[in-house]
Amino acid sequence: MKFYYNSIKLFAVSMLVATNLSCSSDDDSSSINGPEVTAPDTYVFERQGESTVSFGGQTARLEMAASLFNKLNDENVDGSLLLEMFNDGTGFTADDDASQQEIDAIEALNNSGKKLGSKTAAYGHESVQPKIAGFLTEYANSVSTNFIVDASAGIAGRIATTSRTVYVNDKGMEINQVFAKSLIGALVMDQVAYGYLSEVKIGDAVDNDASALVAAGEYTTMEHHFDEGFGYVYGQESDITTAATPQGNGILFNKYLKKVDADEEPGLAMEIYDAFVAGRAAIVAGNSTVRDAQAEIVKTKMSLVILHKAAGYLREAAIKRAAAEVNYAEYFHDLYEGYGFILSLQFTYDADGMSYFSHSEVDAMLSILESGDGFWDRTANELNYLAAQVEAKL
Repeated sequence: MKFYYNSIKLFAVSMLVATNLSCSSDDDSSSINGPEVTAPDTYVFERQGESTVSFGGQTARLEMAASLFNKLNDENVDGSLLLEMFNDGTGFTADDDASQQEIDAIEALNNSGKKLGSKTAAYGHESVQPKIAGFLTEYANSVSTNFIVDASAGIAGRIATTSRTVYVNDKGMEINQVFAKSLIGALVMDQVAYGYLSEVKIGDAVDNDASALVAAGEYTTMEHHFDEGFGYVYGQESDITTAATPQGNGILFNKYLKKVDADEEPGLAMEIYDAFVAGRAAIVAGNSTVRDAQAEIVKTKMSLVILHKAAGYLREAAIKRAAAEVNYAEYFHDLYEGYGFILSLQFTYDADGMSYFSHSEVDAMLSILESGDGFWDRTANELNYLAAQVEAKL
């Protein structure tokens, strides 16, 4: 019933938008719901011949997440350095074999003034950000110091098979994967759905008066907020004009948008991109009806990525767990990705403007995965049970 209701509401939104939105200049009619909106083919918006699109801060935070992810592969890591990178946006270093361009990029990151920690779960439950920061400390203290120890139930260390080698904590979690997948919800979805595409950031009370903007490339507050939401999704794309076909750059949302678009939801990436384009065009035109309708499409469609990946990784882990001879590196790999996506479920956004799962519901699911010796103790039946809860929302 939930899927049916969502479908009806999204259909109604689409019909409303159709009366307001023209994708070409052929339709010169005026809209009864506000100024006519003519959306460009791609996310290109200019004033006096220069781009008004700006999301450098979002790209910086996505790069910070990637750099931290890579650091969570190193041996004997300093926990205070990881927290500095997360909370202060400094302490990032280039690899020994880095090019000068890469060194310059790291230098710029350290001097950007941007911070990852303060933007993580900024609109979510107060316990989520400390939990994610805690993953960093746990990696430094319990995983990076045990690279030569063979992991087993209750013991952190290494699991090496012919297919992969992973380093896990005492519950079988590979922290870099848990950290990254948690940020897909706690950073990207939280900032887009409950931050930049919310009424607080793009509602009618936000400045969108372009009449005084005379310099090339100037933008209104509302235009900039919408661009910042766009940046959390596409901030690492090399060319945002072709991002409707995602390249999957980076380690967060865009990577998995590409996967879901290719498998579970063909065409999803185009729907999200087109809604971003139309929503931004509506802001330029001053049409709040189309703006809000397109923002709703972005938020509900983005949520499908998290739902699909949470359920999919749980199902894959269940299959591997049920095998006669369990490949623990492969089984754990699917399960800790699933864990991060489950944590992200509380930041999804449904057709009623609510998350598909509350913080307490997510906590209950995570508690099942963490109980006893964690992933070592889980059964295929438990994992399939959790997957079915997520699939019921699709």
